[in-house]
Amino acid sequence: MDIMARVILLFLVFSRISGIFLLTPIFGNKTIPISLKIGFSGFLTLIAYPIVTYSEQISFANIYQLLYFMIFEFFIGLITGFISLLVLNSIYLAGVIVDRNIGFSMVSVISPQDESQIPITANFYYIMAALLFLATDLHHMVIKAILYSFNVIPLGYQNINLLFVDKVAEILRVSFVIGFKMSAPIIITIFVSNVLLGILSRAMPQMNVFMVGMPLKVFIGVMTLFIILPLYLGIYNNIFSIMFDYIKEFLDKAV
Repeated sequence: MDIMARVILLFLVFSRISGIFLLTPIFGNKTIPISLKIGFSGFLTLIAYPIVTYSEQISFANIYQLLYFMIFEFFIGLITGFISLLVLNSIYLAGVIVDRNIGFSMVSVISPQDESQIPITANFYYIMAALLFLATDLHHMVIKAILYSFNVIPLGYQNINLLFVDKVAEILRVSFVIGFKMSAPIIITIFVSNVLLGILSRAMPQMNVFMVGMPLKVFIGVMTLFIILPLYLGIYNNIFSIMFDYIKEFLDKAV
């Protein structure tokens, strides 16, 4: 293989890695400078290049074929990051449900992932997940998943099923179930407090239930949140495990 072909393969490796880092949590964080993302993607490209495999179907007769393969590799990486983002959206969903029940849904903060407005509990859950993700060295697993993708899907391999609508629907269903389970203790606690407030309002009509109920729900919700906080460590580990399982399943079934 001549030098020009090696340089072209290097660009293809960079395209797939940059696609993964565009949406992958932590790595795709918009607070990280673009120059740093590009530099880190280039650094991983130099590391991954000697061990990648490439398909015999690959050929570069003109610049258009090169652009086609670069876009194709970019979409492979993009879909891999998209799967991880779909699974971790269960954390945002749990925060939204909790804030809606406590009464914090009217307050929003800027998400560090995509700079969108999210409730404060959802942001708190995301920060917890990010710290646990880094503390348990799961960002190393993301890098291993990148290297694994080159072993399963060689560079230039075109017979790949990128349309997996049924799998996306399954991931969304699992994410909703996880998010609802995470918020279930607070939902039940707030529901019980609402029932008690309703009984008190019938027994004491002169009491202003709205003035008492709002701060009471906030207090009960926050206390319940901190009581069940240690249980979230196991839930987060389960979410990360599901995320890597779906990524591996996509890579194995894409060819």
